[in-house]
Amino acid sequence: MRHRRGIGLAPPDRHAVEIEKATLATLAEWFIIYARCRACRRQMFIDRWDIARRCGQNLSLASLAKRLQCQGCGNRSGNLLLLQMLPRD
Repeated sequence: MRHRRGIGLAPPDRHAVEIEKATLATLAEWFIIYARCRACRRQMFIDRWDIARRCGQNLSLASLAKRLQCQGCGNRSGNLLLLQMLPRD
């Protein structure tokens, strides 16, 4: 008797964000952006509307992540861009 095993792909996460493709303009409004320093672990809220005014709405999240600089220790390498989804009623 042959064993039957279904191999399927998991459905894509409907809240997943591809940072290479996503821009400040295409990011859903219920996401808030944080940055975390790899060196001192300081975490800070990023005002996406202010960044969009200064750098343009078509700035990709990947490009934004490369520009991060810690305001505490000044570190520029390896800083993380974090997204948090606000609760939706």
